[in-house]
Amino acid sequence: MHDGTDGGTPWRSVDAVKTSCTILEELYQLNEAGVTELAERLDISKAGVHSHLATLQEEEFVVKNGDKYQLSLRFLDFGEVAKRNIDVYDVVETEVSKLSERTGEVAQFMVEEHGWGIYIAKERGESGVRTAAYVGARKHLHCTGVGKAILANLPRERVDDIIDKRGLPPKTENTITDREELYEELESIRSAGVSVDDEEILHGVRCVAVPVVSQRKGLLGAISISGPTSRLKGEYFDEELPDIVSDSSNVIQINAEQL
Repeated sequence: MHDGTDGGTPWRSVDAVKTSCTILEELYQLNEAGVTELAERLDISKAGVHSHLATLQEEEFVVKNGDKYQLSLRFLDFGEVAKRNIDVYDVVETEVSKLSERTGEVAQFMVEEHGWGIYIAKERGESGVRTAAYVGARKHLHCTGVGKAILANLPRERVDDIIDKRGLPPKTENTITDREELYEELESIRSAGVSVDDEEILHGVRCVAVPVVSQRKGLLGAISISGPTSRLKGEYFDEELPDIVSDSSNVIQINAEQL
């Protein structure tokens, strides 16, 4: 066990729970795996891995197919509940859908949790490109338009904490990996009210993002449009899209004030 505090309240972490969570995380990364593979990757005894998996299977958090284990569909239920706990989710879902239809591109909404950017809504328009992002996916914040829009509206100490914990790993040669350079970028985003990802996470893809900030509720997240550099360019990318995405952000913000 490890001692710690949570808002001033002492607590002790439980190693067995941490091991189960580590196994679940590894299954999430691998999609499926057997006892031996997990034991080798996590440096845990096969007996220990088997005991945790058997318990997780009994509690219906994993399923076994042959000699492989996978996450169970119970996590879908958990995910839906988690989304519904976001009180502006219905408005976000509607605006993301409208934005993708209006532009024909991929519209997304991201929130920050535990220093990750989490996509809670995504819609692909008729011309939208397929990307690896999906609802529930966790991404580093520094390399996406929505992520940088979020970082730009967090306190400096919180940004420092996130960088210390998650780092600034490169995704492409355009990714900002220097802390001071990122601070300058975030200052520009705060001034402009718009964030741009110019092939910083995926080659050939650009993104325009706008934060959603409520006077009553603070930072809610960020909304964006992503598309190929062949279409997101020139005046459309620099002027028209920021206005279009800002319209959607404003609608979500107004609705949030009423909740």
